[in-house]
Amino acid sequence: MLPVEVNRNEAPRALMRFGIPSHIHVCVVGTGTVILDVKRDKYLGLGREATEMLADAVAGWPPPLWQRSACPGAHAILQATNKLCESLVADGVLERICESKQARAVVAPKDMRGEWISIGDELEVRARMTLRHVRHFFSAYVWARYSLARRPFSAVVEDVRARKQSRVRDMDRCDLRRVATMVDIFRRLRPFAFAAEGRCLLHALTLVRFLSKYQFHPEWVIGVTTQPWGAHSWVQWDHFLLDSNPEKVCGYTPIMMV
Repeated sequence: MLPVEVNRNEAPRALMRFGIPSHIHVCVVGTGTVILDVKRDKYLGLGREATEMLADAVAGWPPPLWQRSACPGAHAILQATNKLCESLVADGVLERICESKQARAVVAPKDMRGEWISIGDELEVRARMTLRHVRHFFSAYVWARYSLARRPFSAVVEDVRARKQSRVRDMDRCDLRRVATMVDIFRRLRPFAFAAEGRCLLHALTLVRFLSKYQFHPEWVIGVTTQPWGAHSWVQWDHFLLDSNPEKVCGYTPIMMV
């Protein structure tokens, strides 16, 4: 957690305008804020007090989930907030933005405690496998494994995002059966390449890449929990989970969705 020091003898300054850079992903949880810096492939944490300050000072910052603490005085808050924001700018977590620039807002994550259907568990469609499926699967697996081992994480994220945006099409309910068949084929081939346990990121990226070869572009998600600390990755589309089940994801708050 970043300490916040308040100097009450210092003359107050106007609060500058700050924004969230594109490589920073933020989610607010019950204990404060979790930050994912994809450039450095690193997580940071902020407590409740700092979260409240940033929600007021930074355009697009998600609001706290709790009732706010008593105000210690406008002067003290202004000084502490400016100091906190400047330290986060120096760390690359925030950026200064001009008045004419549209601030980037963090989209509120979908509540993972809602109703979810697991494709492959609750909804299973058996598919006929072809040599083309096998080639596409191993191509996706090699790409995912190489990307995680040799490429910056930010480049992997941008690759997935760019591929999705360049070939995007609306997925509707008529696609559900075909998606389920692709997930079935993926699940049957996956054990020949790697074990799923403890390798959620490789699993999710391989599945996303595999489905993209058939023009399906679901959401790749990274979620976090703080009690205890943990991070998990999965693939979802609407209220369907493509590589997990509700019990495994309901305790996580999404921090990045691509």
